[in-house]
Amino acid sequence: MFSLSLGSPNLSGETDLITPPPREVGHLRDEFPILSTKTYLASHSLGAVPRRTRESMAEYVDQWETQGIEAWDGPWWDAILDFGRTLEQILGADEGTVVPMTNATRGMAAIASCFTFEGKRRKIVLSDLEFTTVYPFWRGLEELGATLEIVPSEDGLGVSTERLAEAIDESTRLVVSSHAYFRSGALQDLKQLTQIAHAAGAHLIGDGYQAAGTVPVDVRQLQIDFYVGGCHKWLCGGAGAGYLYVRPDLIETLRPRLSGWFGLASPFDYDRETGRGTPHPGIFRFLGGTPAVPALYAAREGTRIVAETGNAAIREISKHLTNRIVEEARARSFTLRSPLDPEARNGMVCVDIEGGQEIVTELSAQDIIVDWRPDCGIRISPHFYNDFSDIDRLFHALDTLLKK
Repeated sequence: MFSLSLGSPNLSGETDLITPPPREVGHLRDEFPILSTKTYLASHSLGAVPRRTRESMAEYVDQWETQGIEAWDGPWWDAILDFGRTLEQILGADEGTVVPMTNATRGMAAIASCFTFEGKRRKIVLSDLEFTTVYPFWRGLEELGATLEIVPSEDGLGVSTERLAEAIDESTRLVVSSHAYFRSGALQDLKQLTQIAHAAGAHLIGDGYQAAGTVPVDVRQLQIDFYVGGCHKWLCGGAGAGYLYVRPDLIETLRPRLSGWFGLASPFDYDRETGRGTPHPGIFRFLGGTPAVPALYAAREGTRIVAETGNAAIREISKHLTNRIVEEARARSFTLRSPLDPEARNGMVCVDIEGGQEIVTELSAQDIIVDWRPDCGIRISPHFYNDFSDIDRLFHALDTLLKK
């Protein structure tokens, strides 16, 4: 049974009983084996693997071994469909609007291949806080005529919609923005940003890697055009299981140039001279080549647990746990590089301490897992399977290390 323990002394020296979140999910802690041997607080980088994932991977191998090619028309195709349905539930998306991708960059590439970057509309707007791998891809489109406008952050935590709006005009084709920034966990107002982009005639791509699974997402309410991400962080699904959401009314109007046999209405019915065929009538036109089926089996249990637990319950737990981190860090006068307001951040808190990179190595030797990044500090990310005892153990270890 999930319960949040008695709070540690607050800033006034008194002890508070922290009200537990409304839903009991503590039994799920046993579903994640790493928690029995480590204090795991790095879900922003790689979510803990569910116990049942081992069975899912064995199931994939058994099907390959016993069914051979027939697995494609049976359980493997079902796995592709099931993956999309589960992500649609997590993202608040309509049926038939989510398709697997190997990663977010591949999803962005599928989107970009639907457009030309000629004439008046050739600008791509993004901030300087996007994830590192985003820039090489979008820079590559400059060779096709695109122009990039990269909006700088004023505080290193986030970029205001107002600053981004100044860069968005009638020459803008695409706006690309993280839902939560990887350096700070700060949230972007994607709904407002979508409205700004649409008013200028542009499309918005949201990067949900650091949001989905820890922050409630409702792509219908956001009215966003595209939303990309992956399962190996907050969705506890391992590497290679990315996803792409496309707004329903856009699906049939867009034709990706980056395509393949799974993206066709009939995989073997195409013009042999041009190599082009009729696109799939639905979301699978964005799929392109053969999906990474093993990755979908690896992602199955984590995404199911997240979907079943629910965005609201996970978010409530996350705010309690990250508030504890902020409280403990401020009590020690540590520098915080994440928003103090829990409504303004995801499930991560960045704490900058002198010698942080070396401290992370020493914490790992004690089986306390966090990580360090330049311009962030120590990134601490509890998830719904953590509790206050994990936070307390981390700060007790920090106190000991800093006294050396």
